[in-house]
Amino acid sequence: MGRRVRLRAIEPQEWQRYRDFDHNSADQRNVDRVHPPRSVAGYERWANEQALRDQGDEFWLAIADVETDRPVGSISTSRVDHTAGVYWYGVGIFREDQRRGYASEAIRIVQRYMFGERRFQKCQAGVYGDNPASLGLHQSLGFVQEGRLRKAVYHDGRHQDLVIFGMTVDEFRNLR
Repeated sequence: MGRRVRLRAIEPQEWQRYRDFDHNSADQRNVDRVHPPRSVAGYERWANEQALRDQGDEFWLAIADVETDRPVGSISTSRVDHTAGVYWYGVGIFREDQRRGYASEAIRIVQRYMFGERRFQKCQAGVYGDNPASLGLHQSLGFVQEGRLRKAVYHDGRHQDLVIFGMTVDEFRNLR
């Protein structure tokens, strides 16, 4: 838990918050890509699956406001490589909750956990080259831009760059 947020499981009854996020194509595009519409039953099933999912080192968690417990977004880990000690993560904040420090605090909580409890040595993130808010966030958190995959993703009607950011456990510890 941090000052602003705590990370917790997604609860089945919260499916509407995530549906509302998906209704905005620009928000979907900034986090991943635009997906076809899903039914209410589809969102309910997805939220139930998340609530019952065995998380392990690849998890998808709600970012909840510490005072209200209201979800303000989500954070997930993926592409976990235990041999190399590397994981990737993604974060998305609901439009009305952006620019309040929720994403940066959630990222730090995940880093503390993955580095300090799970013994990973590096985290990575891919950021769309046309997302200045996310590019700036990662730079402000001390991530190193490790590369730019030119025209590696397709969204919003065109091919775009994917910027790869990374941070090692030693770089994370030196931030303090």
